[in-house]
Amino acid sequence: MYRKSVLPLAIAAVVAASSAQASFSNFIDDASVKGKVRAVYMKVDGKEGKNDAGAATAGAMIDFRSGYIFDTIGFDASFYGIKKLDSAEYYNSKYDYYDSKNLLDDSGNDFSKLGQAYIKGKFGDKDANFSFKAGRARIYTGLISGSGSRSIPSSWQGIDTDFNIHGLNVGIAYVNEVLPRDRAGMKQMVTASGERIDSIVGAEVNYTFANGLSLKYMNGFAKDYVKGHQLIAKHSYKLADGSKLAVEGNYRISQENGDLWTGTGGWGGNGFKDQAETYDFNVKYSIGQAYVRAGLGYTKAENYDDKTGRHYYDFGKYSYGAWNTWTNSGLIEEFYWNGENVVALGAGYKFDNGLSIDYKFRHGSGIDLAVGGKASENEHGIDMKYKFKSVKGLSTRVRYAIYNQSGLEYKTGRQENDEQQVRVYLDYKF
Repeated sequence: MYRKSVLPLAIAAVVAASSAQASFSNFIDDASVKGKVRAVYMKVDGKEGKNDAGAATAGAMIDFRSGYIFDTIGFDASFYGIKKLDSAEYYNSKYDYYDSKNLLDDSGNDFSKLGQAYIKGKFGDKDANFSFKAGRARIYTGLISGSGSRSIPSSWQGIDTDFNIHGLNVGIAYVNEVLPRDRAGMKQMVTASGERIDSIVGAEVNYTFANGLSLKYMNGFAKDYVKGHQLIAKHSYKLADGSKLAVEGNYRISQENGDLWTGTGGWGGNGFKDQAETYDFNVKYSIGQAYVRAGLGYTKAENYDDKTGRHYYDFGKYSYGAWNTWTNSGLIEEFYWNGENVVALGAGYKFDNGLSIDYKFRHGSGIDLAVGGKASENEHGIDMKYKFKSVKGLSTRVRYAIYNQSGLEYKTGRQENDEQQVRVYLDYKF
C-alpha cells in the first residue's frame, strides 16, 4: 500500500515544483524597467518689487515593475534624482532659502532618493477583483493625492487598496508619512506649528451608468486636523453633428476635525474657521479637435480673527490633497476665497502634428475680506504641449500665465502678490 502511494506523491511533487518554478520565473520574465528624463525651467516674476522664484533642473526617474509570483504577489521600486542647473539668482530673503518653487530643496541642492518601494498584490478576475500596494508608493485615492508637476513626483508611505465589483470601483488608503517632491527623505505630516498629524485615511467610490452618467464620491480624514468630502457628477452627450457636450458638477466641503486645527493651513497660509464649501459647474463643447469650455464656481470659507477664509484642501505641511474643480483651479493660483464668485472660460485645439494648445481665463469677484470690503482677482494663461513624432517618447510643454488681484488683503497689512509665471518641460520616456 505504501509503495503504491509513492508514485502519485512523487508526480504531485514534481508538478508542484514545476508550477512553483514557472510562477517564480514570471516574477522576472514579466518584469520591466522604464524611466523618464525631465528637464524643467520655472520662473516666477514677483511684481512690484516682490521676490522672484524658480530654478532650472534635470531629473531622472527609473521605475522597476516586477511580474507576479503565483499571479498574485509582486514588488515595484522607483529611483529619483535631481541635478540643479540654475537657481542661485532666486534667493528668497524673506524666508532665508533658495525658493525654487519646489524643484529643489530649501538650500537649492541636488538630491536623489528611493521614490517608491512597495509590495503589490492582485486577486480575482475582470468582473470582481482586488489589488493593493503596501510601502512607499505614489497614491491617489480619495482626497489623498500627490504631485507630479515638478522635477520628480511625490510619494506616500502607507497602504493603498482597490476593489472592482462589476463596474463599481472602491478605493481605500491609509498613509502616515509623505516623501515630498522637493526633499530627499520621508517627512511626517505636521501643522504649521510643527504638531504631528498621525495619519490620513481616504476613500472613494465611483460608478459609470449605461447612459454615460458617472458619479464619484471621495473623502479624506487627517487625524485631529481636517476632513473633507467631494462629490463629482459627469455626463457626456453626443450631438447630431458629431460634436460632444460634456457637463460636470462638483461639490466639496472641508471641516475642522479635532484639536490640531486652528484655522491655519499646513504652511501657515489662510484656512477657514470651522468649515469651507466650494461649488463648481462647468460645460465643455467639443467638435473635431477643437473645444470651448465655461464654468461657474462659488466658495464659502468662514473668516477667522483678521484672516480672510480660504478653502484649504491639503492635509498638513508636506502633504497634498486633491482639488478636482476645473473652474477654481488655475495655472498659478486657485480661486477659493470666502464669498468668491468665479467665472472661467477656456478654449483649445489639438493639431495633427502633435501640437495642442489650451487657453484659460478666470475672474473671481466678491471676495469677502475679514478686514472689511471686497476684493477680486483674475488670471489668464496658455498651456502648449508637443509630442515629437520623429522621436518616440519625446515631448515638451510650455505654460505661461499672468495673475493680478485688486485689493486682496488676506489679513491685516498683507496683500496677495501679482505675478507672472513660465514653466518649460522637456520629457523623454523610455
